[in-house]
Amino acid sequence: MSATAKGAGLAIIAVLVAVVAGAATHPAAPAVAESAVTPAPTAPTATASAKPRSATSASPSTNDPTLVPIKSGLYKAGRVPAVSCKLPSKLVRTRAGLLAYARLMVGCMQRAWTPLVVRAGFYLPTPRIDAYVEGKPTGTQLCDNPPRHTDAFYRSSGSVICFEWQEYADPDSDPVWDLIDFQEMLAHEYGHHLQDTVDILRTYVFVHAGGSEAVQLEDERRLELQASCLGAAFLGAHKRSLRLTGGRLDLWEDMVKYTGDEYNPDNIRDHGSRKNHGYWSLRAFASTNPSSCNTFSAPAKRVS
Repeated sequence: MSATAKGAGLAIIAVLVAVVAGAATHPAAPAVAESAVTPAPTAPTATASAKPRSATSASPSTNDPTLVPIKSGLYKAGRVPAVSCKLPSKLVRTRAGLLAYARLMVGCMQRAWTPLVVRAGFYLPTPRIDAYVEGKPTGTQLCDNPPRHTDAFYRSSGSVICFEWQEYADPDSDPVWDLIDFQEMLAHEYGHHLQDTVDILRTYVFVHAGGSEAVQLEDERRLELQASCLGAAFLGAHKRSLRLTGGRLDLWEDMVKYTGDEYNPDNIRDHGSRKNHGYWSLRAFASTNPSSCNTFSAPAKRVS
């Protein structure tokens, strides 16, 4: 993402999945990535790892694995509880500082989501976090060979959240916007970790990888919109501790309402329109409940 785009007060986030349109990707190691794209001029300034399950786990995949994303027990697990979440008021714009903030926030998400995931019949491992530099494919062991032109991605092999740290270290960009952008990114990527944990991501990779391009793109939009939705449920439950109120909340709302395929320079419809991204994010922020995030049962117009 360019410094100019951030300086204008707008960060546009588009998300891509490595398995799309028949791309040759090892089915056991999907990478879900977040990439920056060009903002619209009219925008406001502003390998799936095996997871141990609890003894009570009952997956709907027994008879039909395609039902896993539609009937996940996560949707019935209740609201995301507000847990103690003490975070710095500002980002320290170094690799170490950003990693420290990310680990604290992921710790908050881990405490908040664990009881819901357990109710859904799964064990929630703690994801690891690492930071990389774009253009350095061997820069880190955990986040090696990152997708090109990305701000962040989730690697299910080893459960790793990776982010391009220099993207958030520009001293000339708005520090408040950058902090909210960083929180949104972490919440989204943790949403992919949740999908991986409850088998939604695994089902997407194995069941839908052989479908037509149109089918894969629609399923990918459902996957990505859901990750943002799950992230927003956490953000809404912790709006006080994350300081997402007043003018800061307005900035976050602008961010999620102006995130979409309209800003993809390659004109690929793989992550949903800005209208739908805003729809799923705002409703989950208000409800703080993953029941608001069943994108896989939604009509096609809601995931266009």
